[in-house]
Amino acid sequence: MKAFEIKITKELKKDFAKAEKVNSTFQLYSSLPDPDKILADNNYDYSILRDLLNDPHLSAVVQQRKSLVQQLGWEIACEGNKESEKKVVKWMQQLDVDGIIGKMLDAVLYGFSVLEINWGIKRNEIFPRQINSKPQEWFIFDKENQLRLRQKNESGYTFCVGEELPRNKFLIIQHNAEYVNPYGEKIISKCYWPVQLKRSGLDFWQIMVERYGMPFLIGRYPSTATEKEKADLLTGLQNMVKDNIAIFLDTVGIELKEHPKFDIGQLYQYLAEFYNQEISKAILTETLTTEIRGMGSYAAAQVHRETATTVAMKDKKLIENSMNELLRIYSKLNYGEQKTIRFRLTKKEAVEAESIDRDIKLKNLGIEFKKEYFQRKYNLNEDDFVVGGKAVGD
Repeated sequence: MKAFEIKITKELKKDFAKAEKVNSTFQLYSSLPDPDKILADNNYDYSILRDLLNDPHLSAVVQQRKSLVQQLGWEIACEGNKESEKKVVKWMQQLDVDGIIGKMLDAVLYGFSVLEINWGIKRNEIFPRQINSKPQEWFIFDKENQLRLRQKNESGYTFCVGEELPRNKFLIIQHNAEYVNPYGEKIISKCYWPVQLKRSGLDFWQIMVERYGMPFLIGRYPSTATEKEKADLLTGLQNMVKDNIAIFLDTVGIELKEHPKFDIGQLYQYLAEFYNQEISKAILTETLTTEIRGMGSYAAAQVHRETATTVAMKDKKLIENSMNELLRIYSKLNYGEQKTIRFRLTKKEAVEAESIDRDIKLKNLGIEFKKEYFQRKYNLNEDDFVVGGKAVGD
């Protein structure tokens, strides 16, 4: 029986449906423009989006979402190679892992984030000495969806091809990126109008409070009062507002008139709360975890907490994939091939409690643990503890 011969043409190896074929506008660019409308309307200035974090509510819910992941513990596993596992744990303990995770999660806010790795070498081992986040506006995607360093001229950043990035140097984290939009989904863009409209409403609310919050002083003068007497009365009332002290003729009437509570003030408050809820929905996909205010049932709150947990699981996967990409590069540089070294986020309290309970039982059975075990299992530094009454290394 003749063996079946498989043939593959060039057309089968690459994309046929491309944006420049469907949309002639793309032919004008040598790279892909970011389709985000907020950025496009503001000359692709990311400071427009970063400024939104000055809003207290937005900043709080962003930190809440990040903390769902940052509060987790982490562990490294390398099947069949404990020596590599110990090396990775050691250099990761020297990095600001929480800070790196926070910068990686910026991809959720701004669509993508870029981290540059500065490698070091020690004892013939290449390791990431420093990992720094770089501004999104420094980068651009070409028509092949490859990230490049963006060029800038006197008029600002351009959409030319840009400079190719060196290999094994950058980590690119993308949030819900698509073929036609490698820049990813920016959830902070969804907060742009709620934040801006809330700011405008608060400005008008503050003006109303300043104008109508204080009681009015009404001065009454007799019909025979001269223009000078009227002016003196007005000046006296103005001084009375500042000093709370004034003297007038007994023929002058003074009335203190307070304003009742205006429904318009409650309207401003309602609008501010409404926009806060919209912001919560955009960032957390729900509102009850931040704005229960005594309303809603326990069951409803539980549903919302489960929704937040689902969001955290998605972010957790994003971080684990990014960290494992870092480990893939590390393995390639050191060993020339990808070893099975995996980064995993864990529930810190639960894992530590279970591990401590198990270790105590094993210790009571006579098992002695090495210092490397404690360093790897509990993410401890070598100088942080002693074993058996002796300092580690003695």
